[in-house]
Amino acid sequence: MENIVVRKARVGDVDNIQKIISEMADKGLMLTRSKYRVVTMLTNFFVAEFDGKFAGCGAFYPLWTDLGEVMSLAVAPCCQGKGVGKKLVETIVNEGRGLGFPAMITLTYQVDFFKKLGFKVTNKDKFPRKVWRECLECPKLENCDETAMVLNLRKEI
Repeated sequence: MENIVVRKARVGDVDNIQKIISEMADKGLMLTRSKYRVVTMLTNFFVAEFDGKFAGCGAFYPLWTDLGEVMSLAVAPCCQGKGVGKKLVETIVNEGRGLGFPAMITLTYQVDFFKKLGFKVTNKDKFPRKVWRECLECPKLENCDETAMVLNLRKEI
């Protein structure tokens, strides 16, 4: 993983972030994000570079004082299986831990990946703030097919 560098996103990363999220969403691997949404969340995003090239992104989003979220995790197909996603999640989790959040959630289609990082499947109904913030705008609101997972940040991943 020495070829992977994770850093806070910058305005010059917006197009790459939006493009990779759109590509993954087109394949049914995640939900899409508009460029507007990426820009308004820019300070929440981290970017991974592999051998100096854009390799992926992910965002940390505080839901409330008791819960943060790993969201918009996407890794370029050429970089999958090389530890990029793992390093992004570890960075995002450490951000939440450093800010004092006791737990993090993610809503995902990549259950096995997150299980390997210590997340556990849980009931979506435990996270009403997530629903208030974003799910109301989702076209899949009534038929959500993402799996909710939670990680206790008082443990190491």
